[in-house]
Amino acid sequence: MSEVVKGADVAVTQEQAAEIVEFLERYNKHFEEVVMFVKQKNQKVLADDLVWLLDSLSEEQRLSMAGNSLEHKRLELFKSMGFDDYNSKELLEIFPEEYQGRFKLECTAIENSIDTIKVINDEIIETIEKKMDVAEEHLKKQGVAGPNFYDTAGGKVRITDPESDIIGEM
Repeated sequence: MSEVVKGADVAVTQEQAAEIVEFLERYNKHFEEVVMFVKQKNQKVLADDLVWLLDSLSEEQRLSMAGNSLEHKRLELFKSMGFDDYNSKELLEIFPEEYQGRFKLECTAIENSIDTIKVINDEIIETIEKKMDVAEEHLKKQGVAGPNFYDTAGGKVRITDPESDIIGEM
């Protein structure tokens, strides 16, 4: 495998810059859509909207697959241009001056979206863990032992049952 020579002799052409920025704009729109989805998911977790969460699994899978596809296309694009070994900072240095601002803007927006998604996903996990701890504690007080959610008579307790809304009592 030949080593990529980085330096003053390598530059991104106007056409390549335009194509890269246009692709990153599309990629950014995807990340904005994911951010909106995870924000809504966080709200639904807080509201114990299990039906919405179940129904949203196909949308979450669609977003995940679309993200994987876009990342694959980004890697292919950069490889076809000979920039597969370059990070965004290195690319910025060899970008035509008139495209540097747009390139940096798109990269920063994508990074911000990724950071936001990570923070919200961490919040979702923390919320679910807290809700499970509270549910377990509530069940122990009711005489229900273990994580299987059975009552003292051996009947299975359904969390989504309106007559026995364990999560709603917390």
